Amino acid sequence: MAMHFVLKSSSALALAGRSAATLALAAAAAAALAPAAIAQASVIQSARVVRLIDGKEVFINGRTAKVNDTARSGQQLRTGRSRAELLFDGRTVGFLGRSSVLNVGSQCLRLDRGAVLMSGPQRTCLGTKVLGVMGTTTIVQRDLDSYNVITLEGVAHVGDPGGFEEQRPRQPAADAGSGSAPKAPLPRRSVEITDGDPSGRTTYICGCEVAQFSSDGEFQRQAVMSRSQLLAALNRFTDDKLQLPEGVAERIQESIANCE
Repeated sequence: MAMHFVLKSSSALALAGRSAATLALAAAAAAALAPAAIAQASVIQSARVVRLIDGKEVFINGRTAKVNDTARSGQQLRTGRSRAELLFDGRTVGFLGRSSVLNVGSQCLRLDRGAVLMSGPQRTCLGTKVLGVMGTTTIVQRDLDSYNVITLEGVAHVGDPGGFEEQRPRQPAADAGSGSAPKAPLPRRSVEITDGDPSGRTTYICGCEVAQFSSDGEFQRQAVMSRSQLLAALNRFTDDKLQLPEGVAERIQESIANCE
């Protein structure tokens, strides 16, 4: 399920460790969300199976999973030709793609193969680095030698464990899809970040962007995705059988509408 993307030009790229002042959209995206919707990176301890799609090839530690079965810290979720809708810690919505392997760890989630879409607080390990979010919906894809992180709405950040963004104090996040946060128009890609990681060790991935990391979590490249590329990535998870919650779907649609 790898997303093959094209780097449009050197001016469209955000280099590894790019400073906050060179990134578009992130500060405004965070500001546009209500404070309760800004999500601090969260260690997930459980993943409950909400729905099985396209058969029953969903497994927890090798055993066939049923609806409402839960994978807990130290356990593994795996899919064959089926997909699964998940609820992480009762608040973060997730969709595990076909032929995927996801480990629920004591420190973070770890995707060994395939792809997972998540909307809400999360802490996902990419090799030695950590993916966190700010009111964000992301897709993480894992190949043999790399990770792709696609931001569908909001802002994601990848950095060192215990790094700048994990130390930054945040207000509690609202439940994914709860609709409790006031809606605000999403900004265009013209506002500079003013308060990102001054050390340059954090990579920020805004809406409409994809970043690639090595299997160890080292930054490789970053690019702006077209609207059609984002929709193609999203459509791998959503169809008439498997739909995003209404509030999440609306935010993604608004974000993608701002992409080229």
